[in-house]
Amino acid sequence: MKKTKIVCTIGPSTNRFEQIVKLLRAGMNVARLNMSHGNLEGHQQTVDNVKKARESLGVPCAIMVDTCGPELRIGNFEFSKVKLEKGKTFTFTTREVVGDESIVTLNYPDLLLIMKPNQKIYANNGLLEFVVKEITKTDIITRVSVGGELSNHKSVSIPRTRLPLPFISEKDEKNIEFAAKNDVEYISASFVNRPEDVVLMRECIKKYGGRQEIISKIESLEGINKLDSIIKVSDGIMVARGDMGTEVAIEHIPQIQKNMIEKCIKESKKVIVATEMLESMIYKRRPTRAETTDVSQAIYDKAGSTMLSGETASGSYPIESALTMSKIASATEKVINYDNEFMSTYKDLHKKVEVIAYSACATARAVGAKAIVCYTDQGKTAEKISKFRPKATIVAITHDNFTYNKLALAWGVVPVLVEKQNTMQDILDFSNKIVKELKLAKKGDEIIVTLGLPLSETVHTNTVKISVVD
Repeated sequence: MKKTKIVCTIGPSTNRFEQIVKLLRAGMNVARLNMSHGNLEGHQQTVDNVKKARESLGVPCAIMVDTCGPELRIGNFEFSKVKLEKGKTFTFTTREVVGDESIVTLNYPDLLLIMKPNQKIYANNGLLEFVVKEITKTDIITRVSVGGELSNHKSVSIPRTRLPLPFISEKDEKNIEFAAKNDVEYISASFVNRPEDVVLMRECIKKYGGRQEIISKIESLEGINKLDSIIKVSDGIMVARGDMGTEVAIEHIPQIQKNMIEKCIKESKKVIVATEMLESMIYKRRPTRAETTDVSQAIYDKAGSTMLSGETASGSYPIESALTMSKIASATEKVINYDNEFMSTYKDLHKKVEVIAYSACATARAVGAKAIVCYTDQGKTAEKISKFRPKATIVAITHDNFTYNKLALAWGVVPVLVEKQNTMQDILDFSNKIVKELKLAKKGDEIIVTLGLPLSETVHTNTVKISVVD
């Protein structure tokens, strides 16, 4: 039972019910919808299929709506994609045109006001590079300095430039309304540069009656520089290495990733490592050794989740990609000594729930408990326990369906949906039963149970109990 969670982007290769079932069986914990592609009608079918699949299998799976954010995307080519050669002239135009090897629509007129000659433009996660030669009333004329394949709707980035775009566009507001209406668990906010961006998104979610948690995608130098303040107002962070790689020198990405993971864990926030983790599996059945090591290193660094993008959205081997990532996670976790490496790392505990969570982990370590079972309404205790990366599996029992699916993203947490429990003995009895069903413990083993007493009141977790499985 792996501890590191897997986020799979759903697209044309996987948006059918049967494919989603296969992804869940392969190890998917979160289904991500990239709202930069497709339309709301198609996304509605995907959400319905995910909900149907998780219910039919009886497993938790969070749904994540990924906003477009203040990003630039090109229009369409006549034959879906083109191959651009180094040294050739290529034009980005605000005019509506059918794209070819010489031109494509980039319909952001205000961009013409801030671009300058010799400035660089990157496309497709920085794989293609252009140098601006001339700017007219409608066109940005460039020279291709690094060529390659460019297809419909690919993203365009301009390093270290604040784009003249609102953080929440009209399209994004509709996507947020869509997320609220469908009661999905997460919204991943693209191109978060400041904590004010997250506050603005929370207000928009509240406007539509939503309760989604926000995963802030860090993709710019400004976002990196304001990381601490962004983490504090977010529910989690996505290390979005694609556009980030065009903003900072590529050799600094590993240390930035490691730093982000450490800071998120310290603040008990979720952290997802994303972009090109098993990229070659879009076309091939097996990943490269370097990709395998990349995924494994993120797990060694204690990342809460790893993410698949094109591999599961549009690749030729989506199920194999999810299964491969799951196998890498399981194999890596087997050789990590969680007790020795992680428990002693955190000493500054300020909140009562953190003290309880730490105590549960320390007690589990001391007695060799097989599981830590927490009875939780909103999942906060389970997430705090997850912060300490214990060896024992965290079993979160909850009567709330939203919490049940939301916790699918939490590192090391196995969510279990149960009817509301009325007494401590009910909770202890169910805890004994579920750890045996999950094959985490057997008769005579010890487990740790956390809960808030009295159960008749809304209280934070305040009790840690050692229980012997009968």
